[in-house]
Amino acid sequence: MIPLVDLTLYNLSVSEEQVDTATLRELADQICHAFQDVGFVYLKNHGISEKLINDAFSTSKAFFDQPVEMKQKYSLPRGTFHGWIAFEEEKVNHDRPVFDAREGFAMLVCNDSTSPKNMPPQIDSTFTEIYRTCSKLALRILDLLSIGLDKDRDFLRQFHKGMCFGNNTMFRSNFYPPLAETKEGQARCGEHSDYGTVTFLFQDDVPGLEAKGPNGEYVPVSPVDHTIVMNLGDMMQRWSADRLKATKHRVVVPQDEGDRQRLRQSLSFFVVPDDDASIACIDGSNKYPTIRCIDYVKGNFDANF
Repeated sequence: MIPLVDLTLYNLSVSEEQVDTATLRELADQICHAFQDVGFVYLKNHGISEKLINDAFSTSKAFFDQPVEMKQKYSLPRGTFHGWIAFEEEKVNHDRPVFDAREGFAMLVCNDSTSPKNMPPQIDSTFTEIYRTCSKLALRILDLLSIGLDKDRDFLRQFHKGMCFGNNTMFRSNFYPPLAETKEGQARCGEHSDYGTVTFLFQDDVPGLEAKGPNGEYVPVSPVDHTIVMNLGDMMQRWSADRLKATKHRVVVPQDEGDRQRLRQSLSFFVVPDDDASIACIDGSNKYPTIRCIDYVKGNFDANF
């Protein structure tokens, strides 16, 4: 069972300075315990407005509903992290025989005052706003993870200084069109763990997301109204020397014929450390060799194509 954490006392409407140490410690322990046991958690009362989330879903759909030749103007250049990814162009589980049955749009920001280059005009302002809002929430989650790992509150922030100013933290919209048929061995999104620190996921009501449980079996991550699904990424697992887990997850083709014929959408916010951040086990164990963030993230992302 995936735990649910209530962020009311530390959400975006609450001043960071107003929150007492005991409250921070309690929330930190709840999140870190979830990441020790399951690797996934639902966040409720997070402070991101439903209107902004709904606007992001609707503007995303408007972009993907365009003809292919219109979307191709914004194609993701190889070796970069920003742009449109066509249907069956990406395979996040490299062992699967066919590419994933989805398309996507990955967005980076340039800095705190300019919009990204090569941005479709119909989704520019909405995506930029939700990116910046997610960044503010992510900083608070980094505080809680730092406290939960018995470090200073700002420990992880020092490795994410570029999140609002142009590092490779990514906002991505995922578009899973209705499927009349699938190829053998095909998933909507193959089994994988995320590369960064943490991920926020906003999903609609169409089932399909599954997480790998402690016994090795995949279990549904069912949509829960007014929550964000948050999971841990590889960087945090390495930092914590496996104290916290980057759980593998996937989006499967639904067994129900009706659900296969429904459009599925989700929005992901991938929190990534700064390019030159040095990721070393904080307990001094050297369980994982020290790596530079950009080398790990870029190598894994590029291999998907």
